[in-house]
Amino acid sequence: MSPIPRPSRETDPDLLELLPGLLQVPGWLLPEEAALLFSLARSAKGGRIVELGAYQGRSAVVLAGGLRAQGSAEREPLLVVDTFRGSPEHQPGQPFFDEATFDRVNSRVDTFPGFQRNIARFGLEPLVEAWQDTTLQAAQRFRGRIALLFVDADHHYNAVRADLEAWMPFLTPEGVVVLHDVGSWEGPTRAAAELLSSGYRKVDQAGASLALARLL
Repeated sequence: MSPIPRPSRETDPDLLELLPGLLQVPGWLLPEEAALLFSLARSAKGGRIVELGAYQGRSAVVLAGGLRAQGSAEREPLLVVDTFRGSPEHQPGQPFFDEATFDRVNSRVDTFPGFQRNIARFGLEPLVEAWQDTTLQAAQRFRGRIALLFVDADHHYNAVRADLEAWMPFLTPEGVVVLHDVGSWEGPTRAAAELLSSGYRKVDQAGASLALARLL
């Protein structure tokens, strides 16, 4: 696998075009993490880019933006998988609850309208395919190969492990998996350590986003 280009990725003009608006999208992806995902998405070849867990679309904008920067007419859209009902920490009374995401008619969190607005604001609708589903159910109907897998759904350890076990078999031999919140949440931190001890190597890291690939 060719090394991911690091020089000046934070000043990439295509990324800089996204950043001012990106910071207005609710979420926790930091600018340096956005730069890493953008670089990985732009260089992803031989399979789809898949995101597990989207919230209101901050990371999806970055990944789809990197896909757009490829300039290929034959690229498949970013696949985003989320129930759009929020993770446990996004529910009423929990630390990351956002009143704007609460659907009072149905008495539940619904992040999908916000997600759609944010994708549309950046003109990325043709490059994003969203499945409103659980990550495990979606894996059962997925067909194809994955070049870049971004895991950012339920952060409990068992959930992260289940997502990896369900989706990593679709990775191409040179595919990259990125786990978010490594070092700050126990689930992705443990899962990343296990991958590193079982034949994966660190490709790159920015903030709490860790990119791993198979040892070839």
